Amino acid sequence: MPSIKFLIDSMCANFTLESMDALVKTLVAERPCTLSDIAQRIADSDRSLDIKSAQAIAEAAVEALSQRGDVVVQGSYVHSPRSVPG
Repeated sequence: MPSIKFLIDSMCANFTLESMDALVKTLVAERPCTLSDIAQRIADSDRSLDIKSAQAIAEAAVEALSQRGDVVVQGSYVHSPRSVPG
């Protein structure tokens, strides 16, 4: 899978790595989200992206944040580490 930095640098007009991290962390702090929820918010925030591109960016962002412990993936939902049930 391409790195999140590569995807942002090559496809996004309106995001930096830091702003993408902040967007995903803010979304999951509000409530558990699916990758589709995150992709839709990314596409809504950068109209130059189609939904497939936004989906690829969402997947890479969640993977990177998960590896750093900033989000937790359980099933089809992405959670804030502070809101993970039980």
